[in-house]
Order: sequence, then C-alpha cells, then structure tokens
Amino acid sequence: MRLEKAAAIACMVVAATTLALAQESGIRVRSIRVLATDPEAIATFYEKAFGMSETSRPVNSPTFKEIIINSGSTPDLAKKATSTPIVIATRPKDAQAGAMAALILQVPNLDKAIETAKAAGATLLRPASKTESGLGFAFLKDPDGNQVELVTPAR
Repeated sequence: MRLEKAAAIACMVVAATTLALAQESGIRVRSIRVLATDPEAIATFYEKAFGMSETSRPVNSPTFKEIIINSGSTPDLAKKATSTPIVIATRPKDAQAGAMAALILQVPNLDKAIETAKAAGATLLRPASKTESGLGFAFLKDPDGNQVELVTPAR
C-alpha cells in the first residue's frame, strides 16, 4: 500500500511539472480514456456516481462506442465544464481491465509533436490520420511503453 501511495504522489508531481511546461508549449491534457466492455453501463455509472453527463458520442457503431462525459448534472452544463472530460470507449474482449490507459494530449501541430516525441524516445504506433470530421490524431508509445494519443482539433 505504501508503494502505491508513493507511486501516486510521484505521478502527481510529474503531472504538475508537465502541466507547467505544457502551458508554455500550447499542449494540454485533452481527455482521459477509460475502456469498458459495456461503455453504456460505465457511462451510466459515472453519471450516477459522480454527477457527470454525456456531452457527445463521436463513435457509436455496433462494435465500438466512444462516449464522452464531463462534470455537470445536465448535458449543457457538462459541455460548458472546463474540467478534463472522460472518454469511455469499448475495450477489446481480449484486453484486461486497465490494460489500455491512454493519455490524450491536444497539440497545436500534430506532425511537429510526433517528430519531437520521437526525438525524445517515443515510438510511433499509428501514424497521423484524420477522422471524417477533421480531427487529427496519432498514437505513440513513450519510452516506458505507455500509450499516448496526440490530437489536433478539426479546422
């Protein structure tokens, strides 16, 4: 238990330091992804347990869902919230719970962010691409193997 607390404190210190540097570069934490075998049920859990509301569903197919929720007792309040949203996405059936935590960073220039991250030791998992709505994204692995998604808003 002490080791878990120490690890949590270390993560908070790193996050605070990273946030200070990120503010200078225009990079910000865009969202936190939670994977679930039943995204609808988990979204309902967060809504009931923490007073959050759904703000959008960028993907809603029979095989994959992505439900975005945020703080706010109504969808309108949640859409106006300034807190970091939670993205609840379908977890592959063969993946264990917690197997795919993802840090999602919004960056001003996707290609530059990829090159900078690679130069710092990241591995490109999925090259830059765009959704139908124009959202740019790429997936990297940090030097310790953690997945990082880079996104840039549709223009």
